[in-house]
Amino acid sequence: MEEGGFLDPLFHSMPLWLLGVTWFGVCLLVREAGVQLYRWRRARNPTVGENSIAAQAHIVAAIFGLLAFVIGLTFSIALERFDTRRGLVIEEANAISTAYLRSSLLDDPDRSLMQKTLRDYAQTRIAPEGIWNEEVEAQMKHSLALRTQLWDQTRTAILPVRETDMASYFLETVNEVLNVGTRRQVAGRAHIPTRIMHVLFIYIAVAAGVLGYILGDEPGGNRAATAVLLFLFSMMIITIVDLDRPQAGALQVPQVALEELVATLQRDAPAAAARPPP
Repeated sequence: MEEGGFLDPLFHSMPLWLLGVTWFGVCLLVREAGVQLYRWRRARNPTVGENSIAAQAHIVAAIFGLLAFVIGLTFSIALERFDTRRGLVIEEANAISTAYLRSSLLDDPDRSLMQKTLRDYAQTRIAPEGIWNEEVEAQMKHSLALRTQLWDQTRTAILPVRETDMASYFLETVNEVLNVGTRRQVAGRAHIPTRIMHVLFIYIAVAAGVLGYILGDEPGGNRAATAVLLFLFSMMIITIVDLDRPQAGALQVPQVALEELVATLQRDAPAAAARPPP
């Protein structure tokens, strides 16, 4: 687990709307500080700021060009991880469904036990990603306990037929359920490195200060135009943080595949219980 940083509460706990408002306000304050710094220096040294407009434009373009590149790179990382989580949900639903269907080839009581465990396990796999709180931790512990139970039941069920092809096929299916569950657990707890987010937030704050300093001699400091620019950059950063919170923000990983699977397995439960033994 990566070591925490001083901005981690912003990334992992603060509501997104509050984070956006707070950070946009910080950018405006830093920009205003840059304006006041320029005016303070200009009052003491009238020659300050006599650089050409072209030179100032090159400085601003270089600073915000690099900022746009870093934001774009970070956005691609967050989007790739979001897509990975979404794909793993579908993959896990398919693996559990296949294991459930193949467990119907077993004899009772192994068949009933395996299918009940798979139904319970599928229920715990709905939205285990996201901010790690007590509820998610309890759900994950239950899921891990069911995985151990599932493996023990599989071992007991295939032991009498371990030399047959059916045992091999069924064991492969259960292994896939366990493996994709582990991959999804790891992917759900993997976030953009906090050091990258720290650098990104500090960079945009410094860029806002430099922007205010360079435009300090303009009438009004072009406050409206620079405010729109800083708002757009802040909005992109909030989108990145939202993508990095797979279940706590507005952009959530769809759980439809697992939800539909759980509903299907629950409907099959009464029929499975009433099925006569072979």
